[in-house]
Amino acid sequence: MIAYDFFTTQKLEEALDYLDRLEKVKVLAGGTDLLVDMHKKSPRLPPISYLLDISNLEVLKFIRPADHYVEIGSLITHSKLIKEPLLNHNFPLLVEAARTIGSTQIRNRGTIGGNLVNASPAADLLPPLIALKAEVVLTSKKSERVLPLEEFLAGPYKTKIEANELLTKIKIPLLGDHYYTDFQKIGRRKAMSIARLSIALVVKIDEKSIFQDVRVVPGSATPYPQSLSKVEKAIEGKSINKIDLEEIGRIISEEMISITGVRWSTPYKKPTIAILLKRSLEKVIKESKTNA
Repeated sequence: MIAYDFFTTQKLEEALDYLDRLEKVKVLAGGTDLLVDMHKKSPRLPPISYLLDISNLEVLKFIRPADHYVEIGSLITHSKLIKEPLLNHNFPLLVEAARTIGSTQIRNRGTIGGNLVNASPAADLLPPLIALKAEVVLTSKKSERVLPLEEFLAGPYKTKIEANELLTKIKIPLLGDHYYTDFQKIGRRKAMSIARLSIALVVKIDEKSIFQDVRVVPGSATPYPQSLSKVEKAIEGKSINKIDLEEIGRIISEEMISITGVRWSTPYKKPTIAILLKRSLEKVIKESKTNA
């Protein structure tokens, strides 16, 4: 049994004060990952002396436009992501990823901040947010810092958040004209499926039907979600009418294996990741031609 003292607060300043003066504090938001790990006594859990419930911090429950960004408070649930018109209009791939998470109950409890801080290799929101070049805002009692999400991740289930910091918001830069996006996921079954493999794609297709600013980020394919620069470069500059999707599939498979090495899952993931990227590219190409 894990023994700890429990604190809850409705004030951000008080939460930051707890983190500043206490040691071995674990933050509880939606609890859909943490409570399961605690129940199972997961070896990933660090020693816990205090459990700090921040679920009542209303100040961290917002979705709003800000300059050239959309800002999302870290306590926004997956269900609220799905229903938000601002996100449906600007970042449909993020909404689609949120829609695939767990069950209705999990989507109603789980938060975007918790999904990012948990940093699971299979976290559904990480690939689309990295592809969208999202940033995270980390707040302590005395300061605030901003990191690109991809830099925030330090490994599977590891991030660069400090013990005295809270992830308070996520900033997503707005995409300009001629951008297309897609999210694909394969799970063991549709209900409550943890991703066996997913992929987020963001591309610009210019007036000459050329791929620009290509961003390809898979989930569950590498130790933690990250951009795949080789396949991005292979797509960049290609015409949507001449691109060899089979060759692009081969490149992404080889890049994945160059990162992970050959593992027991490689025979399954090697062709599957190629198929997912092919599907995404076919979808955005079709949308681009429709809009031409």
